[in-house]
Amino acid sequence: MSAIESLDGLDIHWQSSEDMDVIETESVQSVVTSPPYWNLKDYGHEDQIGTADESYEHYHDRMQAVWEECYDILRDDGTMWIVVDTVMEQGDLQLLPYHIAQRAEEAGFVLQDMVTWYKPTAIAGMTDRNVVNKKEYVVYLSKNRDHDFYEENANNGAEDPAISDDYRLGNLWRFPVKRGTAGQNVLHKAPYPQALTDRIVKLSTQPEDTVLDPFLGSGTTALSALEHDRQCIGFELNREFKDAISERLDSIQQKSLSEF
Repeated sequence: MSAIESLDGLDIHWQSSEDMDVIETESVQSVVTSPPYWNLKDYGHEDQIGTADESYEHYHDRMQAVWEECYDILRDDGTMWIVVDTVMEQGDLQLLPYHIAQRAEEAGFVLQDMVTWYKPTAIAGMTDRNVVNKKEYVVYLSKNRDHDFYEENANNGAEDPAISDDYRLGNLWRFPVKRGTAGQNVLHKAPYPQALTDRIVKLSTQPEDTVLDPFLGSGTTALSALEHDRQCIGFELNREFKDAISERLDSIQQKSLSEF
């Protein structure tokens, strides 16, 4: 067993999240994830979701299987947060976040909002013939209309347009990414910033609750969960990401060793 797999509060399953029967039903408070986008990045596993040999519809069929598993695992007052963006299919724009939301609704979820994640430092367009893409979306869903939501925990800073004195949290979130880092991480090609997952974890859970990431990737969701005294369950098909996860969770591992 590796160091990350022995961390208290972390449970990693090196398998597809299309089948999560190993997890007890209604045991998770929040799902926080960024799934593989269709036909965008090759993560180097023959069974991965979203590679070019799948049609767009087949991609969504497989993703819906994951959303159905998440629905069963979530508690009745739980939520699911999916960070995803639009994609290009043979030169045409596909509204991937909305199609994911539709399939999640078919799985039983209630669509609460489409939060816009504003990335002011982004510099690349989808092609050299369109505008620079400075946003992604956070598809915010709940298992039931009545669900846990801790708005008082949503703090980020003065430049965040979602935060304003005497007003409720808005749906435009400003979380910059470091310039030049997109796609440059040799361990994982699409990490998202911890500040984003910090906000979602604190909005949707309380200490000792369990967070699930069905596409664990480089482990950012796990880092947010563990640093804020939550439990985390992760599914990741590609064992080659173990080094990326270990690197991301290094501060947690060092803390665990010092306490020991």
